[in-house]
Amino acid sequence: MVDALKWLGLAGTILSAVIIVLSGVFSIPYTQALINLLVGEFVVIAVAHSTYRISSGKQASSMAAGLAIGGGIVLAATPYLFARFDPYLTIQLVCSLVVVATGVGVFADRVLGGEEGRQTGAQRIAGRSSS
Repeated sequence: MVDALKWLGLAGTILSAVIIVLSGVFSIPYTQALINLLVGEFVVIAVAHSTYRISSGKQASSMAAGLAIGGGIVLAATPYLFARFDPYLTIQLVCSLVVVATGVGVFADRVLGGEEGRQTGAQRIAGRSSS
Protein backbone atom coordinates (compact mmCIF):
# COMPACT_ATOMS: atom_id res chain seq x y z
CA MET A 1 0.00 0.00 0.00
CA VAL A 2 2.92 2.32 0.69
CA ASP A 3 4.22 2.11 -2.88
CA ALA A 4 0.78 2.86 -4.29
CA LEU A 5 0.45 5.85 -1.97
CA LYS A 6 3.84 7.16 -3.10
CA TRP A 7 2.69 7.21 -6.72
CA LEU A 8 -0.75 8.56 -5.83
CA GLY A 9 0.92 11.26 -3.75
CA LEU A 10 3.22 12.18 -6.61
CA ALA A 11 0.26 12.41 -8.98
CA GLY A 12 -1.69 14.44 -6.43
CA THR A 13 1.21 16.85 -5.95
CA ILE A 14 1.66 17.40 -9.67
CA LEU A 15 -2.05 17.78 -10.35
CA SER A 16 -2.54 20.21 -7.47
CA ALA A 17 0.25 22.31 -8.99
CA VAL A 18 -1.57 22.07 -12.34
CA ILE A 19 -4.64 23.59 -10.65
CA ILE A 20 -2.59 26.65 -9.74
CA VAL A 21 -1.25 26.98 -13.29
CA LEU A 22 -4.75 26.70 -14.81
CA SER A 23 -5.44 30.28 -13.73
CA GLY A 24 -2.76 31.50 -16.11
CA VAL A 25 -3.81 29.29 -19.01
CA PHE A 26 -7.55 29.97 -19.06
CA SER A 27 -9.34 33.28 -18.82
CA ILE A 28 -11.28 32.75 -15.60
CA PRO A 29 -12.91 35.17 -13.15
CA TYR A 30 -10.68 36.82 -10.58
CA THR A 31 -12.37 35.10 -7.63
CA GLN A 32 -11.78 31.66 -9.15
CA ALA A 33 -8.13 32.49 -9.84
CA LEU A 34 -7.70 33.68 -6.25
CA ILE A 35 -9.28 30.51 -4.84
CA ASN A 36 -7.10 28.35 -7.08
CA LEU A 37 -3.99 30.17 -5.96
CA LEU A 38 -4.64 30.35 -2.22
CA VAL A 39 -6.25 26.95 -1.65
CA GLY A 40 -4.06 25.29 -4.28
CA GLU A 41 -0.85 26.38 -2.57
CA PHE A 42 -1.91 24.91 0.75
CA VAL A 43 -3.02 21.70 -0.94
CA VAL A 44 0.28 21.37 -2.83
CA ILE A 45 2.23 21.78 0.40
CA ALA A 46 0.03 19.31 2.31
CA VAL A 47 0.09 16.63 -0.39
CA ALA A 48 3.82 17.02 -1.04
CA HIS A 49 4.56 16.83 2.68
CA SER A 50 2.45 13.69 3.03
CA THR A 51 4.14 12.13 0.02
CA TYR A 52 7.57 12.93 1.44
CA ARG A 53 6.67 11.44 4.82
CA ILE A 54 5.27 8.27 3.28
CA SER A 55 8.23 7.79 0.94
CA SER A 56 10.71 8.26 3.80
CA GLY A 57 9.06 5.56 5.89
CA LYS A 58 7.14 7.76 8.32
CA GLN A 59 3.43 8.11 8.79
CA ALA A 60 1.86 11.14 7.19
CA SER A 61 0.18 13.81 9.25
CA SER A 62 -3.57 13.45 9.64
CA MET A 63 -3.86 17.24 9.53
CA ALA A 64 -2.16 17.34 6.13
CA ALA A 65 -4.48 14.59 4.89
CA GLY A 66 -7.50 16.54 6.15
CA LEU A 67 -6.23 19.69 4.47
CA ALA A 68 -5.82 17.79 1.20
CA ILE A 69 -9.35 16.38 1.43
CA GLY A 70 -10.95 19.70 2.37
CA GLY A 71 -8.94 21.73 -0.12
CA GLY A 72 -9.65 19.23 -2.89
CA ILE A 73 -13.38 19.46 -2.22
CA VAL A 74 -13.24 23.27 -2.27
CA LEU A 75 -11.26 23.23 -5.51
CA ALA A 76 -13.73 20.78 -7.05
CA ALA A 77 -16.79 22.79 -6.02
CA THR A 78 -15.79 26.36 -6.85
CA PRO A 79 -15.70 26.11 -10.67
CA TYR A 80 -19.44 25.43 -10.58
CA LEU A 81 -19.91 28.82 -8.94
CA PHE A 82 -17.47 30.98 -10.89
CA ALA A 83 -16.22 29.36 -14.12
CA ARG A 84 -18.64 27.00 -15.82
CA PHE A 85 -17.01 26.30 -19.14
CA ASP A 86 -15.20 23.39 -20.70
CA PRO A 87 -12.35 22.31 -20.80
CA TYR A 88 -11.45 24.27 -17.65
CA LEU A 89 -14.25 22.73 -15.59
CA THR A 90 -13.30 19.18 -16.58
CA ILE A 91 -9.59 19.64 -15.95
CA GLN A 92 -10.17 21.29 -12.58
CA LEU A 93 -12.64 18.61 -11.51
CA VAL A 94 -10.40 15.68 -12.48
CA CYS A 95 -7.34 17.22 -10.79
CA SER A 96 -9.33 18.02 -7.66
CA LEU A 97 -10.77 14.52 -7.41
CA VAL A 98 -7.26 13.02 -7.64
CA VAL A 99 -6.19 15.36 -4.82
CA VAL A 100 -9.17 14.24 -2.71
CA ALA A 101 -8.35 10.59 -3.45
CA THR A 102 -4.77 11.23 -2.35
CA GLY A 103 -5.95 12.77 0.90
CA VAL A 104 -8.34 9.89 1.56
CA GLY A 105 -5.59 7.34 0.82
CA VAL A 106 -3.14 9.08 3.12
CA PHE A 107 -5.75 9.34 5.88
CA ALA A 108 -6.64 5.66 5.48
CA ASP A 109 -2.96 4.74 5.67
CA ARG A 110 -2.62 6.86 8.79
CA VAL A 111 -5.61 5.24 10.51
CA LEU A 112 -5.45 1.69 9.15
CA GLY A 113 -1.78 1.47 8.20
CA GLY A 114 0.17 -1.44 9.50
CA GLU A 115 3.80 -2.17 10.15
CA GLU A 116 4.81 -1.45 6.56
CA GLY A 117 3.81 2.19 6.95
CA ARG A 118 6.06 2.59 9.97
CA GLN A 119 9.17 1.10 8.36
CA THR A 120 11.83 3.10 6.62
CA GLY A 121 12.46 2.56 2.93
CA ALA A 122 15.65 0.62 3.66
CA GLN A 123 13.81 -1.70 6.05
CA ARG A 124 11.12 -2.41 3.45
CA ILE A 125 13.72 -3.23 0.79
CA ALA A 126 15.64 -5.47 3.19
CA GLY A 127 12.42 -7.25 4.14
CA ARG A 128 11.56 -7.92 0.50
CA SER A 129 15.01 -9.23 -0.35
CA SER A 130 15.16 -11.61 2.61
CA SER A 131 11.80 -13.23 1.87
